[in-house]
Amino acid sequence: MMLLRAPLALALALVAAPALAAAPPDAPGGYAARWPLQLPEGASLARLPLPAGALTQAQTADLRDLRVFNAAGQPVPLALGRVSAAASAPAAVELPALPILADPQTAAASSAGLSLRIEDGPGGRVARLDAPPVAATSTSPSAPAALLGALIDTREQKAPLQAIELDAGWPAGRPFTFRLHASGDLRQWQPLGEVTAYRGADGAVMAPPRVALAGATLQARYLRVTWDAAAPNAVRVRAVRLLPQPPQAAPERVAAPLTLPEGAGRDPRVIEWRLPFATPLAALDIRVTGQATLVPVRVLARQQPEQPWALLGRHVVFSLTQNGQTQHSPPLELGQAAWREWRVEADAASHGFAEPPQITAWLAPAQLVFVASGPPPFTLAAGRADAPSVYLPLASLIPGYEPGAQDPLPAATLAAPPAPAPVPTTAAGAERDARSKILWAILLAGVLALGGMAWTLARQLNKSPPDATDRQ
Repeated sequence: MMLLRAPLALALALVAAPALAAAPPDAPGGYAARWPLQLPEGASLARLPLPAGALTQAQTADLRDLRVFNAAGQPVPLALGRVSAAASAPAAVELPALPILADPQTAAASSAGLSLRIEDGPGGRVARLDAPPVAATSTSPSAPAALLGALIDTREQKAPLQAIELDAGWPAGRPFTFRLHASGDLRQWQPLGEVTAYRGADGAVMAPPRVALAGATLQARYLRVTWDAAAPNAVRVRAVRLLPQPPQAAPERVAAPLTLPEGAGRDPRVIEWRLPFATPLAALDIRVTGQATLVPVRVLARQQPEQPWALLGRHVVFSLTQNGQTQHSPPLELGQAAWREWRVEADAASHGFAEPPQITAWLAPAQLVFVASGPPPFTLAAGRADAPSVYLPLASLIPGYEPGAQDPLPAATLAAPPAPAPVPTTAAGAERDARSKILWAILLAGVLALGGMAWTLARQLNKSPPDATDRQ
């Protein structure tokens, strides 16, 4: 009976061996790919923009199988910083300008001690210049008010400003200098900058009046524009345009060109492949060759070979030449598509693909923020499907964290970055075939073990018992 149980136990052990294998320790040797890192001198907290080589080795969609190890093989404190898409640039804000008027006597006085007040009159709102009482002069009281500048109410403008442009008119053929000041009480003024503008004899502005502000804000303040006093009434400032500071541009997506598996072009209407990584795709670029090629396609995906294909989108792939310029179709936007197997189907009414297209996977940029703790050198590791997440919140690594606080950190790089190369893919369904082969091999080994044990048992049963004379 014991002999019959032994083959069965051996077969069960062969089948269960992969499941019972111990997971590799959280050490550099447990990851499929490793790269030495180079840190800026003296950096204790650094960021690492992830290159294509690391993103295409990740075996988890949330990138939890990325690690940074020190020379002792210990993982260091780590956070993942996803990079969001750049926000659209805010529109310019145009604000009207109020004229700053003063009677001739006040206009001739020194600017010391002068203040502004805003009045509502028959002609609209104006800003009037006030001055301390001065001795009467021979100036005619009926003389028209002098235009000394323009006042703009910018108290509600909260956005940091890149520059201010003036919508102004001034005599042609001579340069004029405009000066910008800001104040919160219309009495105390702080300079913002100045610009000299020039209008040609034909009226064309050769030097536009624009003052750079480098991120200054005008919230809760007024803006004052003044100019040369030689011809005060010859200049008009109609409005100003506030140009908000553009948002910081997000890093470009990471390109991962793919090498299609052998035989991918046998069917001119269907292209299939399996990705060797789990990093989600932000977009898929399908580029065809030829001077006049247009193919409507469907893009489908699935996670495992046993699953049905899911439709992700429809796209028109083209390569058209016009006036000597070749235009290609843009990539198909996918958001964050974490699928392993992909399929591109050409429309049934089209001729399909004359030859396999060039496929490029575009990956969303990401970066690691880590503490350079322990002895150097440090190593980036990636590629372990069963790795647990060890990421910490960014706020736990950066005191007083605010969005974007990781961007000024010193950047680490790969000490020996690999040469850019296409990512090889395999045929869709190959993983199922590999699993089937492994299972068949295990079953065959079990059958052989059972046969061997049965043959041994049969030999033992066929042996005749020894004679009694032999025993004597």
